[in-house]
Amino acid sequence: MGIEAKIDGAIRGVPVDLPDFSDDSVAKLGWRPEAGDTGLPVLTLDRAAYLNNVDAMFTYAAAVGVDIAPHVKTPMAPALADDLAARGAWGLTVADARQAFVFLKAGFRKLVLANQIGGARSGQRLGRMLARFPDAEMILFVDGVEALAAVNAAGEAAGRPLDVLVEVGGARAGARTIDDVAGIVSAATRASFVRLSGVAAYEGASATADADGTRRAIAGLHALAGEALALVRQAEPGRRLIISSGGSSFFDLVVADLAELARADGNTRLLLRSGAIFFHDHGVYRRGLAELDRRRGFAPAGLGPASMAFRPALRIWAEVLSRPAATLAICGMGMRDVSFDQGFPEPLAAWREGRRIAPAERTVRKLNDQHAFLAIAPDDGLEVGDIVEFGISHPCTCIDRWRWIFELDEAGSVRRLVPTFFG
Repeated sequence: MGIEAKIDGAIRGVPVDLPDFSDDSVAKLGWRPEAGDTGLPVLTLDRAAYLNNVDAMFTYAAAVGVDIAPHVKTPMAPALADDLAARGAWGLTVADARQAFVFLKAGFRKLVLANQIGGARSGQRLGRMLARFPDAEMILFVDGVEALAAVNAAGEAAGRPLDVLVEVGGARAGARTIDDVAGIVSAATRASFVRLSGVAAYEGASATADADGTRRAIAGLHALAGEALALVRQAEPGRRLIISSGGSSFFDLVVADLAELARADGNTRLLLRSGAIFFHDHGVYRRGLAELDRRRGFAPAGLGPASMAFRPALRIWAEVLSRPAATLAICGMGMRDVSFDQGFPEPLAAWREGRRIAPAERTVRKLNDQHAFLAIAPDDGLEVGDIVEFGISHPCTCIDRWRWIFELDEAGSVRRLVPTFFG
């Protein structure tokens, strides 16, 4: 998906002293963030790392015999979703109607809306939007009869029945008991604009700091999903069904719990919805993959440990603005620029005039809106004007701070600017 707007210094990361220029000339400029060629701070995506992660996840899915509808709420970038579609994504997952509109408008036609949509008015609005895309296949979640009624209203407004997955849950949205599921299934069989198409869950919401407790909670959730699938199968004996779960930290447990169930049914697809894994990080997902390796969950892919197979693809680059004390450096990056809900960014390296300077122990201790407080040793040679390269923790809440991602080629130069659509 090409960039339609002219590029200028109003875009974070673009040097403010440049005249307006077109997107097709970005690669010719040869910008390198460590050399200070871009404006700072800037968010970059290592394209080689991203495509490596795409290949690793799809290799795993093929090895265990499941499909993926990647959750594209992480980047909200149709240009990056093109890579997922090209690699064999079954469809895409979105979190709300606006996100669905972005990807439908970009030309994608098979979407899972992995969330409740609200009440009847929201359903009617969604249906009118879908009426503009008559060839689109939209699969929606329902966790109660009220949610089912809203989807039925959407289908009526769209002029066609809509597929629904009965969502079960234990820590977020989702039907809590099999009796709740039975009520939804019964209501669905009487609804005019709804088609029962399977069951969904989200295991990540069940995670706690206790690994054993997390495993028990996820197993219980998936057991309920299996019971729910049996009820849906009774109501729809001949339909190709879906059972879906799976974020980016516990997808191996989804396969362990549900793959055999889908195979035993003989006409059910197991669909993962992982999204952040394609970007990985230096924080929450690094820890998640370490736990996955402890479970040997990635072994079926034949690519070695997950912590080695996936590579962090995102960086934030920021300039040292001040050295106000011997053990403190202030960098021009803050809460407006980087995620901090799952841990502070991690300093990876420092650069001066495009050359890496001596490594040292550096830690982000605090963030203001646009400042990072970097704890350093008294003898650290960091100077004002040096550029610090940071890894991030939690891609979803980092990328959504940026309207453009600066994508790097294998040589580390900016190859294109990728627009995001966070609204």
